Amino acid sequence: WEEYIKTVAAAALKQQTPAQLMAIRKQLYELITHCIPPATILKAIAMRLVDGVDEELKPEVVNQAAFYEHRLQNGQKAIVHLEAFMAKFMSIYKRHLMQQS
Repeated sequence: WEEYIKTVAAAALKQQTPAQLMAIRKQLYELITHCIPPATILKAIAMRLVDGVDEELKPEVVNQAAFYEHRLQNGQKAIVHLEAFMAKFMSIYKRHLMQQS
């Protein structure tokens, strides 16, 4: 499952589109259905994402991961919070890439 998480993080870093988010949602759901705890999924993906972004973006990614982990603990549907974290990350990362070019 850790290799699968690598592919999820790589997909988010490679392309930030609604279609890619839907593909990532399917992958997240696949992880959940294989009994991987949602908090573990979020932490593992966040760590992979932090490794793949610029230094200036790392604090924001960690902050958002903590925010969505808290929501994950208090919420009912794990997939909603995991997908929301990925959507937020993709938004932050795409904005960062656009500002650099």
